[in-house]
Amino acid sequence: AAGEEPLLRGIFEIGKRSCDVVLSARRLRWSPILPESPTGGTGRGVSAQEETIEMKDVFSVKLKRRRSVGQKKGGTLLGITVFKCLNKEKNKLTDYAVHLNNLSEDHCHLWFRHLKEILNGFQNRPKSLKVFVNPSSHRREATRVYYDQVAPLFKLADIKTDVTVTEYEGHALSVLKECELQAFDGVVCVGGDGSVSEVAHGLLLKAQIDAGKDTDYIPTPVRAPVPLGVIPAGETKRYCYIL
Repeated sequence: AAGEEPLLRGIFEIGKRSCDVVLSARRLRWSPILPESPTGGTGRGVSAQEETIEMKDVFSVKLKRRRSVGQKKGGTLLGITVFKCLNKEKNKLTDYAVHLNNLSEDHCHLWFRHLKEILNGFQNRPKSLKVFVNPSSHRREATRVYYDQVAPLFKLADIKTDVTVTEYEGHALSVLKECELQAFDGVVCVGGDGSVSEVAHGLLLKAQIDAGKDTDYIPTPVRAPVPLGVIPAGETKRYCYIL
């Protein structure tokens, strides 16, 4: 099948076990290398124990290094870490890391380059996002949610962000009316349902303005040029579940 042809095959330690690892354009799969049996057979590649990651679920790949206290660059290369999205429960995802340990610099850099090439080949992934954070959302959670939980994931995925922390009702709307949306791959709202409504309104209003539409009467509105991402941090999360 297309995308199933092996691109690389090598040995890494995964979960304290030596594993035979195979990379194709569609998936990363591995199985433990078992010792020879008394009859001389080998357990290498036993399908019952094979584990798989779909590359479409991977959002980041990083080289794993051991650094001394205070060291920010360099360090001893330990291997590669693959970060993927995992279904936690209905409507919820969590991030999950798989560590591919190998002390060979050449081996790790070769695999890292191939993994990055596959991720860069997904054309629908955002590289730059406009983010609106409403600090007044329920219990003032939005700022903490964004900077503690969301921003680190964006950074991990090499996504550039332009963040506006809103200061008053209508702030996001006024920013979006003047925003050059072509500079971004999407707009993200961190807040409650009211914040989402305002940003959605702003996105659609900007699309009508750019299309030269009469914004007082729009029977057939122009589609917004970029998608809207919703990160719930308000008292109610109806919009997020509905979407």
